[in-house]
Amino acid sequence: MKPLRLLLGITISVVCLWLAVRNVPFSDLATALTGARCVWLALAVLVLLLAIIARAKLWATLLGGGVRLADSFWSEGIGYLFTNVLPLRMGEPARVFVMAKRSGLPIVQVATTAAIERLLDVIAILLALIAILPWMDVPHPVRRAGFAFGLVVLVVVLALIVLVRLNSRGERLLRGICGYLPFIPMEKTLIIWQELVAGTAILFCIQVAVRALVLSLATWTLSAGAYFCFLRSFQADATFVEAIFMLVAVCLAVSLPSSPGFIGVFQWVGQQALVLPFNNKYDHASALAITLTLHLITYVFTSLLGVIGLSRFGLSFVNLRKNIAEEPKNHKIEDELTLNASYGVDCHKSIQK
Repeated sequence: MKPLRLLLGITISVVCLWLAVRNVPFSDLATALTGARCVWLALAVLVLLLAIIARAKLWATLLGGGVRLADSFWSEGIGYLFTNVLPLRMGEPARVFVMAKRSGLPIVQVATTAAIERLLDVIAILLALIAILPWMDVPHPVRRAGFAFGLVVLVVVLALIVLVRLNSRGERLLRGICGYLPFIPMEKTLIIWQELVAGTAILFCIQVAVRALVLSLATWTLSAGAYFCFLRSFQADATFVEAIFMLVAVCLAVSLPSSPGFIGVFQWVGQQALVLPFNNKYDHASALAITLTLHLITYVFTSLLGVIGLSRFGLSFVNLRKNIAEEPKNHKIEDELTLNASYGVDCHKSIQK
């Protein structure tokens, strides 16, 4: 299955890259690239760094007060590195694995908070899309698609609420299911359930939830700010509406299978996000120049953060990849994995630095 996914991803990347460059004369692309203003590019990198710091702080907040911001930040960086150079989105398991080792928390619990972080991302993308639609001339099908997307988000949020609120009743239900289906390991299943509940319950502490929402908003505002700076380096009258729409389009597109680093998909979707709704400002050459520059700088910068993170944690890329692959085989049910009932409930401890 994995080889097929990899082949599909590479095929999609190649096709998208061809679509992005097929109508762009090389001379026009070179002219657009040489016209970039370096001051705005430098500012974009700075804002991008602030966005990553805000995201790291968000993850540390979701994990609880005992997690250091530095551990979260460098784990994020390592995740970016793995996503950039390995197929099949290895960045997510990489950052979860490293954070679990650094924090001493159960790996399923850490993975759950990472999933919550992504859920907040989806909500932020939805809100951003809704916010800019009134400022754009979009056809009715696009509005319907936005409504459908919002419905999906609502279902996911409701499922999350049910997951946490069931708690002990959900555990009894699982016990009953495992009793009728003996091939399901009851003890392991219950431990995973407890870790999932603990990981999501922290959002029902008002202080933590508010702090997480503020940090999520800050993360995406800074991300849009970075995109705006990249646009301004090529287009003097670029606006935040263009930056936000490009950011939303790219974030939705990278959910498709692709090669490592989203090469091809990023360039074509980013290009079309500028050309189709804003063709009075951007042609195919200038839009491709922007997406190529944005992707290259982001790719190099985030990969560098990952390399530094590996060095700071005393890890090697090869060994970490091997450990991640072996983790499911080595995961054993141990008494110490039983969760402390106070985790995610004591708000005072959760919001301490």
